[in-house]
Amino acid sequence: MNGISRSAVARGVVAAVAACLLGASAGTATAVPARVDAVIAARDEAGAWGDTMKWDDGLTVTVFPPEEFTSSYPQEGAQAVKWRITITNGSDDPYRGSLTVNVKAGDEGVQCEQIFDSANHVGGGIDGSISPGSSGTAEFGFDVPRAQLAKVDLEVSPSWSHEGLHWVGPVNSQAGSS
Repeated sequence: MNGISRSAVARGVVAAVAACLLGASAGTATAVPARVDAVIAARDEAGAWGDTMKWDDGLTVTVFPPEEFTSSYPQEGAQAVKWRITITNGSDDPYRGSLTVNVKAGDEGVQCEQIFDSANHVGGGIDGSISPGSSGTAEFGFDVPRAQLAKVDLEVSPSWSHEGLHWVGPVNSQAGSS
């Protein structure tokens, strides 16, 4: 791209959009790229199951190791897998976002379908706001193709304005560990 890296262009676009959305004036817009750089730098490295990752506004998310389970609505060729996810509000303001979780599996990144299964307490999400210093926890489930359980990429974004962060690893039965 004429000597300009894609990530530099992406940072510029994200900074411009963020400045517009945040109502930043020309005098304050210069602070936005630093935030964008910090988020992009954090996203360059995926976490492992059990890791806690942090956004620069103080929100942290922990994705616990996946567990296979028997869904009330089994899908042929897929294994129901659930993750316990905790978001902690380390900011000074209540968190009022909408946690988004996506899963892709295998080397080709096959999109996995989310499971909403109240009988297994999976897929209800985190309701309401989270006070500063408090946490919310929920279980999110996905139908993962059985042939793709060795490599699963789970992405979490605490709101539409946050860059998604990734946790990558195998589902335990495919990892050869318990």
